[in-house]
Amino acid sequence: MAFLDNSGDIILDAVLTDEGRRRLAMGDGSFRITKFALGDDEIDYSLYVPATSSGYEDTRILQLPVFEAFTNNTTSLKSRVLSYADNSLLYLPVAKVNSKLGPTTTDTTGPIGGYYVSVDSTTTAQIQLLDKTAASSNGYRFAQAGATADQSRLIFDQGLDTANLSLGYLTGKSSNQQEQGLYESAFLVEMDSRLLGVTTPSTLQPAQPSFIDDDNIATYYLALGTDSSYFARQKEGKGGTAEPAFNIVTDAAGTRTQNSMIGPTSTTGRLGSRLVFGLRSSLNLQNSQDLFTKLGGTVSIALGPSPGTPTSFSYINTVVRLTGFNTGYRVEVPLKLLKYTS
Repeated sequence: MAFLDNSGDIILDAVLTDEGRRRLAMGDGSFRITKFALGDDEIDYSLYVPATSSGYEDTRILQLPVFEAFTNNTTSLKSRVLSYADNSLLYLPVAKVNSKLGPTTTDTTGPIGGYYVSVDSTTTAQIQLLDKTAASSNGYRFAQAGATADQSRLIFDQGLDTANLSLGYLTGKSSNQQEQGLYESAFLVEMDSRLLGVTTPSTLQPAQPSFIDDDNIATYYLALGTDSSYFARQKEGKGGTAEPAFNIVTDAAGTRTQNSMIGPTSTTGRLGSRLVFGLRSSLNLQNSQDLFTKLGGTVSIALGPSPGTPTSFSYINTVVRLTGFNTGYRVEVPLKLLKYTS
């Protein structure tokens, strides 16, 4: 990896990814460049200070060093640039992992903002023995065959996360045409196919990835029109059939959301879509230490609210990446895969 000098002339540095070179080498016409994307991974927007903005600050930002082009598609374009035809937009949609319905770990040795993931039943039993709170899956996901839907699922909420908008939906009677264009009706879910797979949220049936690239990254394309079982129910709008529902409720406490990550308070924000899917560990992880030796290591973790003697686990650090297909918003959830070693 290297940086390009961006202080003078405009530089166009283009390379083929590993997959691009493979298709070019096939010589069968499958190599065709049909689309492109732009990113701003290297740009530090904090250098711009609105109160003292000047042409110098603009120049300093524009002349920041940029990475040379990568051939590995998994390391490039982490922050893609989006184009919106409507210049009157005041708020853009986000997606967040739901840490209310599935609390993420706060353990300083763990994946902050993510989960410990048990890969087999032996590990799950050991975790539940040491940490009684694991019974409710707080900070943990259990990805072995036989885990329940509540134990294995990840939930993502999408919408306008702002206190400046009253509570409502991005689709349906209470929304306008501008907001409806910000509703996310399809997602790309990416993960290492050697480690994990996606299951349906209720029946826990393994899903088939749309494709697996040369780096073993599986991509699942989940769209509301064809995969409604992954999208949560909504009283108003385009919801699917998954639980828990993504609704606005009215009761004695007033009109509000329940367990939503959209809106700084339960009475603000615009609810978009909610994606729900389960995790399933690969047979290799369940039955072997091979990948833990190659890709990870061993770690001692003191589990429970009153930790005692640390317990030794084999581990692999990985992520699950969610990208809105229409809006381009991306979020990554860190995972630490655990396998108990006696």
